[in-house]
Amino acid sequence: MRGIPVRQIPISLPTADETRAFGRACGRVVQPGTVLALSGRLGAGKTTFVEGLAQGLASSEEVSSPTFALAACYAGGRLPLYHLDLYRLGEAVKQEVDWLDEYLYSDGVAAVEWAELLGALLPADRLDVYLEDEGGAGRMAYVAALGRAASTVLEAWMQLWR
Repeated sequence: MRGIPVRQIPISLPTADETRAFGRACGRVVQPGTVLALSGRLGAGKTTFVEGLAQGLASSEEVSSPTFALAACYAGGRLPLYHLDLYRLGEAVKQEVDWLDEYLYSDGVAAVEWAELLGALLPADRLDVYLEDEGGAGRMAYVAALGRAASTVLEAWMQLWR
């Protein structure tokens, strides 16, 4: 992600269940207005992470990738979860950003897949989560907080995770 270089925390996630558990831990500590900028190649585990995030928010709804719908809202948990997938929009997303504000600047939690497409349009206070598929060795997650609120969430998340 662009911006000021920040310290990334590497997390080994050997299985899809561990990826969900990592998301669940995040969901237990996120606060209203938290934005998670998710990036990584196709199949890296972004939607799997969001499944866990929804579980951590105590949502009973089944999560699926909103690639064709662009956005899905899961409102049944502790906070509303807005799951956005910008893949289909590609670089055109920069002309389509007006509708994103209602999700990115809300009282819920926004999980944005392919967030790197927004570049400087991403909120300055956010959590960057980069997922990398390591083949048979599972995944690596690299997490960084940008901003005060995101730093508070990241600290609580890492305490819960360890």
